[in-house]
Amino acid sequence: MRTLPAKVQTAVHVATLARKAGLPIPAKVLPILEAAAAPWPAEWLLAPLPGDPIRVVELFAGPGGWSEGIAAVLGVAIDSCGVDISPDACATARKAGHRRICADITTLDPEHIALRYTVAVIISPPCPTFSPAGKLSGLEARNIGILCDAISYVGEAAGFLPVEEVFDYHDEDDYDENGDCPCGPYDGCNAHFAPRSGATWDEVREMAADVSDPRIALMLEVAIWPIALQAAGAPIRWMVMEQSSNLPEDILDDLSTELTCAEWFYTNREIMEAADYGLPSRRKRVYMIASRRYSPTTTRRIRPLPATTMAQALGWKPGERVNTRGNRPVDPTTGRAKGGNTFSADGPSWCLTGKSRTWKRESDGYRLTESEAGLLVGFRRSYPWQGSRTSTFQQAADVVSPVMAAIVLSGVLGVLGEALVRDYLAQLYEMDDMLNPDDYALAT
Repeated sequence: MRTLPAKVQTAVHVATLARKAGLPIPAKVLPILEAAAAPWPAEWLLAPLPGDPIRVVELFAGPGGWSEGIAAVLGVAIDSCGVDISPDACATARKAGHRRICADITTLDPEHIALRYTVAVIISPPCPTFSPAGKLSGLEARNIGILCDAISYVGEAAGFLPVEEVFDYHDEDDYDENGDCPCGPYDGCNAHFAPRSGATWDEVREMAADVSDPRIALMLEVAIWPIALQAAGAPIRWMVMEQSSNLPEDILDDLSTELTCAEWFYTNREIMEAADYGLPSRRKRVYMIASRRYSPTTTRRIRPLPATTMAQALGWKPGERVNTRGNRPVDPTTGRAKGGNTFSADGPSWCLTGKSRTWKRESDGYRLTESEAGLLVGFRRSYPWQGSRTSTFQQAADVVSPVMAAIVLSGVLGVLGEALVRDYLAQLYEMDDMLNPDDYALAT
């Protein structure tokens, strides 16, 4: 881990004494801490005090799906900071009370001194290059090969390449007449890992620069951040990743291999359909969990939950249908519009995309509101979406559902997720049936 300049060390010492005394960080030292920690929170330069929540970095954090899952569904207090490149998504998250840095993640240093007490990383790289809703360029063999080669180099760059994999560690001239090498009992070829390769993280990222769509290369961050934090000496315990269920097995296997070689004790992945867990919209994603110290109880802790229909969630009457693509030619054989442009609201809705802003109820042409789009993916009606209608619907389409976030994280956070998820779903989708209008106004 990098060391702090003397002036910053003094500021950290003064601020720590103030915190221990229950006082705010003195105004004279705060600017010094802010400059040294930027863009991360100034107080992250200070060691956590007993009872402080764990520090978590959220990458591609979006408008707050993971954050809401932890805070609103599970009720767990953490000290988190999210990073996202979308100003509107960051504005939404901040309005909801979640800390955000609006930046390109590939420009950030995963070994920044302010991250030296980070305990966990949550990563949700963009999915359009792997999802059926996109162009599927992430599934092309050439792109997979480039990305996997870069992922496979992360451990070597971080100093976690097992020595037994370095076949040419010594030249013949290095051995003495007895055939012994000059290495000490725990050095050189007798060490568990070979030294770091010397490549910077920018150079590692450059290895994936030749993919046809730069968003494909963002999957490399899933390997870089947890392993870089480990190499820097941070007390990193676990990592969680979310991506399209179309993510190739080759990429998942290489991610698991790099973590395992770096002595992460446990890695697991599972494809989960949101509609199976009580949400009124479909969304199939793959979730990966990795832990350095223990085998967490993960998604098996929560069983599939009763289905919620779109109509039930939005308070519509039975029998409604939703038109997704306007008036299209009718297939004379089936009597239905060509292209499958309608679905029944008496089941879970189709997976939301940015174009869901054009969906309309066939009976009267009613279009979904921004809050209703959020409700379909598990956000409360009052969630403070920011930006234009187009931007808001894209945020709702891209975000990790708070419900799924809670289900996936309940194991690593050590809470009984199923009861909490059931209670949250009841508050979202069954409140209208429980209360009359006057009671509902009072409750909200």
